[in-house]
Amino acid sequence: MHSVLSHHNFPPQPATVARFHDRLNNERGMLRRMWDTLNRNWNRRKMIVALRAMDDRLLRDIGVERCDIIQVVDGFDERELRMVPLAPRRRPILDDQYSLRLAA
Repeated sequence: MHSVLSHHNFPPQPATVARFHDRLNNERGMLRRMWDTLNRNWNRRKMIVALRAMDDRLLRDIGVERCDIIQVVDGFDERELRMVPLAPRRRPILDDQYSLRLAA
């Protein structure tokens, strides 16, 4: 009996088992590619919505025309699609009394 198990201690696997493992790895790869595609499309749509929410002056400052947003986003890589704005979102002004308190 061997004290250490290694691939030399086991008989070679039949071809059917090897094919099963290859098929399983291919299916995992297919699921991974599908997941990556879904994730990229979701990030792409989020970026398009974020750019469309900007005003024209801000878009001109970053060098993007409103009609070119989709083409610009299609040119982004994975890292650029995951970018998020650093500025905090502004709270909406609920009523005039609230805005007067802020101004005081």
